[in-house]
Amino acid sequence: MELPHRPVQRRKPGLLAINLRYFAVRALLFGVVLAVVLLLGLGGLLAFLLALAVSGLASYPLALRQRRAMIDAMENRQGGQR
Repeated sequence: MELPHRPVQRRKPGLLAINLRYFAVRALLFGVVLAVVLLLGLGGLLAFLLALAVSGLASYPLALRQRRAMIDAMENRQGGQR
């Protein structure tokens, strides 16, 4: 006798998982930009500030999917209220 096969339902990631993924994307982007800036010869506070500005601007389009998922999860958690 075979048991009926039930498809595995994937749960939606929780708010913490979404926030961690969003933070990880932004932190990785900052690290890459900082490494490039340091390889170009800039150092110290100037390298940090330049990497912060460039990665902040670049993360807007690159982390758009994670940001939308985070906003949707927060709205669902609050019952769809704004």
